[in-house]
Amino acid sequence: MHPRRLFLLALAAVFTLTHCAPPEAELEANLTQGESTQALTPGGGLRFMSYNIKHGELSSLESVANVIKGQSPDLVALQEVDVLTHRSGNVDQAARLGQLTGMYHAFVPSLLSYDGGQYGLALLSRYPIRSSQRVPLRSAAEQRILAIVEVELDPQHILPVGITHFGTTGSSERLNQAADVKAALAGKPWALLGGDLNASPSESSITSLLQQFTDAWARGGSGSGYTHSASFPTKRIDYILLGAGWTSPVSASVISATSQSDHRPLVATLILPWSQTLLGDRVPGTPVQADTKAVEVGVRFRSNVAGTIEALRFYRGTGNANGYVARLWTSSGTLLAQLPVTDQRLPGWQEVTLPSPISISAGATYVVSYYSSNGQFARDVDGLLNAIVSGNLTAPSSASVGGNGVYVYATGGGFPTNSYKNTNYWVDVRFKPAP
Repeated sequence: MHPRRLFLLALAAVFTLTHCAPPEAELEANLTQGESTQALTPGGGLRFMSYNIKHGELSSLESVANVIKGQSPDLVALQEVDVLTHRSGNVDQAARLGQLTGMYHAFVPSLLSYDGGQYGLALLSRYPIRSSQRVPLRSAAEQRILAIVEVELDPQHILPVGITHFGTTGSSERLNQAADVKAALAGKPWALLGGDLNASPSESSITSLLQQFTDAWARGGSGSGYTHSASFPTKRIDYILLGAGWTSPVSASVISATSQSDHRPLVATLILPWSQTLLGDRVPGTPVQADTKAVEVGVRFRSNVAGTIEALRFYRGTGNANGYVARLWTSSGTLLAQLPVTDQRLPGWQEVTLPSPISISAGATYVVSYYSSNGQFARDVDGLLNAIVSGNLTAPSSASVGGNGVYVYATGGGFPTNSYKNTNYWVDVRFKPAP
């Protein structure tokens, strides 16, 4: 083999067995890009996709990337990924998909030497990737592995993401592989696991995994969940499994991508257990209302479980004055917390963390509000005509609570009780369910 080719393969092996970070010259730009795309899904959720791409054999990486981008996932667990193989034109598919989607990437090889390159698993992430690990699984034929990639959602939450592709020689092999996966992810309640498990939900390997994980499709999917084969799916063999920490509601769907691979991708939207909001990073239709009177505007809300309010938040357009006060109230008007809010990114969500979290009861109604000395608040008429439900939180429909959102015109603000045309004033909380 040509010496330059040997050097390239050796270099690829070094990067795949560690964290596939961008070169130092690109690191700052890549981090900026990652930070700018960290917006969570509406309601403060995390979208996780699992996709067997069949090394791009049936279409192009551009087509695969378009499927991924169409779902705006935060994390993508990829199986059957080629890096520098002859059959795939000596392309680093993990890096290329990272470029095409604008996401960080990490590649972990199942086969360390294959067709002039490597073959295995990859993760795409909107969040910085901190480490990756290769865990060989007991395999009767082709070597199968578990890739564990650590992703930093924020400095307090490093998420272990597992990716795997079980064998095809029989249920006994897959049962061993399930046991190996469980052992590797034991003690990691926030673990996510995505992959092509080559097994129906009733097989022993799957029931074994469900002793430690829960099935996102069983919790939040509708219908068969079939993903294979893509053109006319008759089997459910692709899974997203959740560690014990993921107790909040889940939604799941199979994406109708019929020709890019022989599998359809599976996507689950998870509500972060430690940080829920009603509105996430949505933006109002009217970010600045042309009303300059001093006013307090708010939203009635409740949770279906007990927990704590960690922060108060509201959306600010560009025309408001500074010097806001955010408040939390009981439904009868008892003030539970009030804090000044300093300007943050404009336009955008302003948020202030409570020095001591406020406990709230399951099923009780509360009001979150803020005072603006010159009005010009965000609002959407009929935005609360219907209830907004996100994770454990609900902003009830206006009719069901005698008016939602609420306001009061007063210098200095006060408890808002008036309502107008089911208007959503874009006021929100950050909530943590009780353990």
